[in-house]
Amino acid sequence: MTALLTAVLAFGALAGCTSSQTGGNPTPAPTTGGGQTSTEPTGSDGPGLSIAKYVSDPCSILTASQVTTLGSVRAPESNTAELGPQCSWKGQDVIKNSRYSVSVTEKKSFDDMVANVKGNPVFEDKKIDGVRVISTDQLDGLITCLVSIQAAKTDSVTVQTNIAADERAAKKACPEAERVAQLIITNLKG
Repeated sequence: MTALLTAVLAFGALAGCTSSQTGGNPTPAPTTGGGQTSTEPTGSDGPGLSIAKYVSDPCSILTASQVTTLGSVRAPESNTAELGPQCSWKGQDVIKNSRYSVSVTEKKSFDDMVANVKGNPVFEDKKIDGVRVISTDQLDGLITCLVSIQAAKTDSVTVQTNIAADERAAKKACPEAERVAQLIITNLKG
């Protein structure tokens, strides 16, 4: 059920659907993110990174040592979601430990995915280690966030973070998703 919810949230955010979220005490979004866009030209073919080996094994997109940086998470679970093959690392305790999901997407235009989420309250189009990424959330980017990495014109990897209640003071969703995206970019560059 949780995997289905994660898939729906990920697809909904990238499709530009709206949802309502409740809970927590709202705080202003960080000034280094929401609503800012770069001058990155659209229509870029991307950096030409290959995701081929991760399509059949999305859980191998992070090394064992990189997974330890996620905190106390359970063994990875793989499935297929709307964005393609997906791996999820659920927190050992849903209140204390955050959840991470990574989807590997083939043959879906990255520019179309960007266009679908440009209107979200949190949207940033920028580069991490020379690779174009977008960070987006339908609320404030503090509890949940999606970061999509452009591997090629029609290939991408999307990281979704869901920050556990006990970690919200120390971790914000978008910066945390961008941190994990940077690990993935390093692996894609090989």
